[in-house]
Amino acid sequence: MKPTLVLACLVLALLGLPSANAATFTDSIGENFTTAGGGILDISSVEVNSTATDLIFKINLTGNPVTTDWGKYMIGLDTISGGDTTGNGWLRPIGMSSGMDYWVGSWVDGGNGAELWNYSGGSWFKQSTIGGVNPDFLSISKDASSVTLDFQYAGLGLTPGSTFTFDLYSSGGGSGDGAVDALANPSQSISDWGVAYNSGLNVESFTIPIPEPAVWSLLGLGALFAVRRLFLRRS
Repeated sequence: MKPTLVLACLVLALLGLPSANAATFTDSIGENFTTAGGGILDISSVEVNSTATDLIFKINLTGNPVTTDWGKYMIGLDTISGGDTTGNGWLRPIGMSSGMDYWVGSWVDGGNGAELWNYSGGSWFKQSTIGGVNPDFLSISKDASSVTLDFQYAGLGLTPGSTFTFDLYSSGGGSGDGAVDALANPSQSISDWGVAYNSGLNVESFTIPIPEPAVWSLLGLGALFAVRRLFLRRS
């Protein structure tokens, strides 16, 4: 096998190793003000994981978003000081008093879609959208009990070792609908569709893991192996 191919295979294998900091955040079930959708708005848990480049949010639901697909699933992220304390990229009645810096809004009807917005200079700007300009490689998938959102974290100013806080919300199809369910709040979040919700102190936190020294050692050994093989072939 060519040295460069050996090194490439090693790099891909290492980047594919599972994160040591994957986390599952649980939520109460059955606490929503409505049972519309048969559970598609009822979040049971969210699994957060990371690769060498991406953040992955798997939203587990008590209903089936494939057979009933009008639900909307959104993430508010506080990554730096400042941010929007009352609003979000979709102008829904949902806020984060600590200051929301990024907003991911997604839908699972019409072939699925998602947008990533950032708050800068006192306004919200669309940064990535599936099917359009998408520098963060935002993607969405679903199955009979979950919706998964995946995007690169560098565009959010995050690096390995960064810690951020977040909340995740479900909502209806109306532009004025609020947070029917909020992951970090074990109690009922709102009493009707258009009621405003602010996560306040009810937020979760996640730290992007720093690769273990052993991983970098293996990568270094792979590079040395490739260089040695190349040298021997030329000598």
